[in-house]
Amino acid sequence: MAPFYKALDALQAGKATEPVTILQIGDSHTANDAFSDQMRTALQQQFGNAGRGFLQPGVPFRYAHPAQVTVSSTGWNAVSAFSKTAAGPWGISLFRQHADGPASMTITADEPGGLGRGMVEFLSQPGGGQIVVEADDGGRTVISTASAHDTEAMWLRMPTSPDTRSVTVSAIGDGPVDILGWEVSKATQTGPAPGILYSNLGVIGSTIDIVSRVDPKILSEEIRRLRPSLLIVAFGTNEGFNSTTGFESYAARYEQVIQELHNAAPAAGLVVTLPPDGVHLERQAPYARSCDQLAYGAKGFATPPALDTVRQAQTEVARRNHWMQWDWRQAMADATHPDGRCTILVWGSRNPPMAAKDHVHLLKAGYQQTAVSLHDDLMNGYGLWSSKKHKK
Repeated sequence: MAPFYKALDALQAGKATEPVTILQIGDSHTANDAFSDQMRTALQQQFGNAGRGFLQPGVPFRYAHPAQVTVSSTGWNAVSAFSKTAAGPWGISLFRQHADGPASMTITADEPGGLGRGMVEFLSQPGGGQIVVEADDGGRTVISTASAHDTEAMWLRMPTSPDTRSVTVSAIGDGPVDILGWEVSKATQTGPAPGILYSNLGVIGSTIDIVSRVDPKILSEEIRRLRPSLLIVAFGTNEGFNSTTGFESYAARYEQVIQELHNAAPAAGLVVTLPPDGVHLERQAPYARSCDQLAYGAKGFATPPALDTVRQAQTEVARRNHWMQWDWRQAMADATHPDGRCTILVWGSRNPPMAAKDHVHLLKAGYQQTAVSLHDDLMNGYGLWSSKKHKK
């Protein structure tokens, strides 16, 4: 975690000349921006608001509502790496917006200055069409995505100024166009604004395996440009509700994928996030997993057996590689449930509820409360690192 803490220290000392970027990669808990926005808000209040950061392009899924910006889209077709039939290549956003005809997507900052700098990541490809990038204060850039070579990821700087509030990216319809992502941030008169950029890159229903679909060459260039100081990896719920998940195979696969991420971003700290609590209905579950005292043959809520398998595997991988581990379920614990098991039922029964009726997902208040726990753990670690630094 030292690289992340050093970056925070530079911000706090007023010595930073660029933002500190955090990438959270995961499943639906990450796709929902409630948790990540609580993290984003808290860190930006402490260390400075550098803007929204890197986002999945356009409107990646129906209920996407990213904080700090408003996004609209027409004419694009969202394609996800979660689809087994969709061909790559894929970047770290794990989404692509494709258009064969005219299409446009617009991103608007919720506050002045939020779009002072920006980049568009797109694919160059044989026969590719033209992209037009227009800022609301007059900037305009046109580029062809056509290439005589194989498909590869390219980056285009948005024609923005410190006063830009809105940017539209359009395909004019003269050939296929694919957008992999876009980044928006604040700017000063001399360069990027220092502060925190926090990106949530989540795919509903996904497992750690989806990250293995990211093209290594594209990932390498994304890391070079985004320069993350911290990676937060948050998978496990979907693996945990799959009864075929086995410890040995999952642990090996999980470690391999995260190691590849870490190798691509060796200058970043890494947090392994264990999944939050979740339960399902089961007939006469063993006592260790059951949330109820059941009569023989009765159905009741219990922790899926594979969820414990996933948690154990992730814990061992984190310890073996000396990566920080944060336990989302433990963040839900109370006096009656000291390890957090079955608390999803308690949170769902509160008024107002903090967990969804599916007993898998949290609601906004639940995500916000657990984000406070991760933020506090990160800041405790930063405090310890800082105190040791000043003793030297």
